[in-house]
Amino acid sequence: MDMRQLEYFVAVVEEGSFTRAAARCHVVQSALSYQVARLEREHGVTLFHRTSRSVRLAAAGELLLPRARQLLECAETARAELAALSGVVTGRLRLGMIGSAGKATPLVEGTLRSFRLRHPGVEIVLEDTGSRHMAEQVAAGELDLAFVGLFAEQSPAGLAHSVLAEEPLVAVVPEEHPVAGSGPVELRQLAEAGAFVEMRPESGLRLQADAAFERAGVRRTVAFELGTSDSVVRFVRLGFGAALVPASTASSATGVRVLRLSDPAARHPVSVVHRRPEPSTPSARAFLALLLGGRG
Repeated sequence: MDMRQLEYFVAVVEEGSFTRAAARCHVVQSALSYQVARLEREHGVTLFHRTSRSVRLAAAGELLLPRARQLLECAETARAELAALSGVVTGRLRLGMIGSAGKATPLVEGTLRSFRLRHPGVEIVLEDTGSRHMAEQVAAGELDLAFVGLFAEQSPAGLAHSVLAEEPLVAVVPEEHPVAGSGPVELRQLAEAGAFVEMRPESGLRLQADAAFERAGVRRTVAFELGTSDSVVRFVRLGFGAALVPASTASSATGVRVLRLSDPAARHPVSVVHRRPEPSTPSARAFLALLLGGRG
């Protein structure tokens, strides 16, 4: 078993196709297929169930996958650590990032820009799968750092947590909404007036909205659950209900009314989380130092 075979195996899993995996690994498909078949033959197992239309993991593949990923990650970290000895930061930086991070604070995008200029040899991988899930991925070592919409007490145990920005939640309602002309609005008024458009349950924004309604002792009807705060505002504009969003999201919204909330504790943070005491890879440590240094 060699690292190239493991790389090909993981690529097939993640791409769901031998053809796409070969393109990702910059080899011809026949060479990649041969190495995967050789891995199976040498160990007397079947890693994939193959048909003309699909590729899915067999039981042996399910067993190998987490170990293969761990070995590849260790090898990548070792290469990066050796490069760092000569002052060169390389490797991969795996970041989770909520969509509102750049709107809430220019520090996030500024750090990304500066890091890319300083360390062009680092491959930056970004994803947004929701604050709760990304924090769990950091805890599991699947992400190096994540920008999340969580307060410290809402993050998994064992993670370092720093709040970079914090802003109030506001209500956005259709222009014809019953409370559209009022001043600071109570959540009970909004809930009694109609349904809500919300973010998906794993998002930090949804967590903060749920907490606000729980503090108020108010239950609401959720009509839609969406993936981004911008899409939430768009559905509000279409008349499907009211929503709570960060003030920075509402600042550029058109075709809706923006109302202050009577609850001053209804707030949304942008925080960075990482494993204690520091991220394991040189690229992540360099990024974190640049990020936290920029706060001063």
